[in-house]
Amino acid sequence: MNPFLLLLSLFLYLGLLFLVALLGEGRGRAWVQSPWAYTLSLAVYATAWTFMGSVGRAATEGASFLPIYLGPTLALLLWPFLHERLLSLARAHRLTSWADFLYLRFGHSLLGPLAAAFLVVGLLPYLALQLKAIAQAFLFLRGEEEPLADIALPTALLLALFAILFGTRRLDPSERHQGLVLAVAFESFVKLIALLLVGGVVLWQLGNPFPRVQGHPELLPLLLPQEGLTGHLEWSSLVVLSGLAFLFLPRQFHVSVVENTDPQHLRLAAWAFPLYLLLINLPVLPLALWGRLLLPQGNPDLYVLALPLELGNAPLALLAFLGGVSAATAMVVVESLALSILISNHLLSPLLLRFRALGSLLLWRRISILAVMLLAYLYFRLAGEAYALVAMGLISFVAVAQLAPAGLLGLYWKGATPQGALAGLLGGILLWAYTLFLPALARSGWLPAFFLEGPHPLLKPEGLLGIQGLDPVVHGFLASLTVNLALTLGVSLFTRRKALQEERTGEVEELAALLRRVLGPEAEENFRRQAQALPGREAAGLAETLLAGSVGPATAKLLLLSVTREAPPEALREEVEEAARESRELRAYAQALEEARKELAEAYERLKALDQAKDELLAAVSHELKTPLTAVRALAEILEANPGLPEEERGRFVSLLAKETARLSRLVEEVLAYTRLQAGVPLSRGPTDLRALAEEALALVEPLARERGIALESQLVGVQALTDRDRVLQVLLNLLHNALRHARSRVRLELTLANQEALFRVFDDGPGVPPQARTLVFEPFQSFSGGTGLGLFLARRLVESLGGRIFLEEGEGAAFAFTLPLEVEHEDSGGGR
Repeated sequence: MNPFLLLLSLFLYLGLLFLVALLGEGRGRAWVQSPWAYTLSLAVYATAWTFMGSVGRAATEGASFLPIYLGPTLALLLWPFLHERLLSLARAHRLTSWADFLYLRFGHSLLGPLAAAFLVVGLLPYLALQLKAIAQAFLFLRGEEEPLADIALPTALLLALFAILFGTRRLDPSERHQGLVLAVAFESFVKLIALLLVGGVVLWQLGNPFPRVQGHPELLPLLLPQEGLTGHLEWSSLVVLSGLAFLFLPRQFHVSVVENTDPQHLRLAAWAFPLYLLLINLPVLPLALWGRLLLPQGNPDLYVLALPLELGNAPLALLAFLGGVSAATAMVVVESLALSILISNHLLSPLLLRFRALGSLLLWRRISILAVMLLAYLYFRLAGEAYALVAMGLISFVAVAQLAPAGLLGLYWKGATPQGALAGLLGGILLWAYTLFLPALARSGWLPAFFLEGPHPLLKPEGLLGIQGLDPVVHGFLASLTVNLALTLGVSLFTRRKALQEERTGEVEELAALLRRVLGPEAEENFRRQAQALPGREAAGLAETLLAGSVGPATAKLLLLSVTREAPPEALREEVEEAARESRELRAYAQALEEARKELAEAYERLKALDQAKDELLAAVSHELKTPLTAVRALAEILEANPGLPEEERGRFVSLLAKETARLSRLVEEVLAYTRLQAGVPLSRGPTDLRALAEEALALVEPLARERGIALESQLVGVQALTDRDRVLQVLLNLLHNALRHARSRVRLELTLANQEALFRVFDDGPGVPPQARTLVFEPFQSFSGGTGLGLFLARRLVESLGGRIFLEEGEGAAFAFTLPLEVEHEDSGGGR
């Protein structure tokens, strides 16, 4: 196959993954919340080992590939008892790995770093397996055999870049990565469809392979179960091993616990994930048999690619290649991310804290991803050539299983002690290295071959105590796990459980300042919000949890020591907490008093302003009342003193008297309206026909207009509004009276709809408002034509109380306009907005 086409396909597929991850960070977040996305993300368990290695193992050892998938299926039966408890602990303490749990449960300072360092080393073969699968498949399709490393290195670098971009955007490793989860779910879907298509096409074109096997006796053992004690032991050991690996693999913890958004998703995953494993394994045995029948000299790990080529179906071979790439990339990205969190939490954070460089932790986490990928590539170069895919993966499975005794006993047995957990883990690690890891290097030529014989026949690495006939992986698993479990139980029984770790207590302010320095202002604000009502002991616990999620539990405890003190003994705790509570209440009371003092000072200033305004109002009203009252008094005195005035002269004085009395009455009405507004009389809203209301206002001022010889014009549209009818009518009358007072020949009233508001306009052809008076025209007692100066001021207050606005438009004459919302939600009966 054309290498350019292969490379182009590989990079296009990786580019597609970037796009899917970006989608998950944006519009696709709703998909990530789906239980199906969660279930598919769990399928990161199925790697290149499943896609290619299972066919290879089935072609050489028959159905022994099945325990690798039976183990997780059986482990899912424990989910209601194990995972819900684990999810609860993880959410409460922001756990990001089993190493965090071991530190939290046992509190031994060595457990976390030891588990983290061991998992990094133990999972290198597994990561190398993925690189080998991609490189091997690429070179096979290209038609070459060496060197495998050519394509593995750029692939490793690209996958490291992917993990850095979508897994380390923030310092908090317990945050969820929607883009990463969606990409993993997408890859799980792709590899399932690809393997089913390859198997389906091969079976459709070649038919059922099982009858053909009858003519090949050498293949019959592939269809038979393993016999004898050794066979049964191997089968059951692999089931247990894979079940433990499924529970303790860092990437499985990450997708099933850290990335879990809803515990209810476990219900779907409990049956859908085993179904996924069943479907993806359906084509394995038929492909293995056809591979042995048609390609007996070929590499069994490459039957998935070779069979489509044998059928002349190059596009199907390319699809199989992408399926294998998909399976490998998902595992590598999530595993490298999970390992980088382990490294940063348990190895880097304490060092950076010592050198006061904790601020660079995120950078070091990214560097650790790159370092893990380069180490995996190095292992692949050192030992990858000597092992089949499945054998490399099983070495890592055994390594991961070493966490099981301390992890499971720590969850359910109170008698487990830190000494027991540490002894068991150390013993398991040593046995794993002696029986599996070092022999792998010896078989690859990086250690002397005589290492495989051991210093004594009973100490043979792959046959301890003279055991013969067991698969090396099964032998290493049984030996290391047995020693591990025995040490954990035995040492725990003979050591005393350490008293509970001392609790810490501290002030919220100091804890918040610490969080701000380490995690930033957002974390500080979050902490303050949660810690408001907490006693010092619980606030310190909350701060430690938040810190542990980002810098690891050990570093979090060290950081906390600098700002907290040891909690008092239990007997004094209640009294101390009561004193602390009273202290907080006193501080809160003092703060409330200070706020009340400020409010009182502001209220006093407002009262002074109101008092001054009242004095000014009284002075202005008195002045306005004085003029008509003086005129009325003078006219009355003239009439009283001159009873013999001619009838015509008397009528003129009486007319003037009536005019001044009417002016006096209007002034009193306006002052009363102003007083009602100040008193905050509530609105009386109701459905109102504004057009009918405008016509009523025109009818009321029509006699005055006729008396002055002014024509009234109108243009009114039908508008309904929920408003106070009387107040609107008063505004209209104020504006119309004001217009009639200044108009020369006509006054025009318009009602239109504008932007969901009713808009009234009142025009007159008078001299208009002088430019210097435009800003004062709505102020009280600002009359420029002999009026009281309250009409427009009242109009403004009334309109504002109705939720509208009033303004003076530019143009010839005067043009006053005001708006009314068709429905007012927030009224202010006192006026103003």
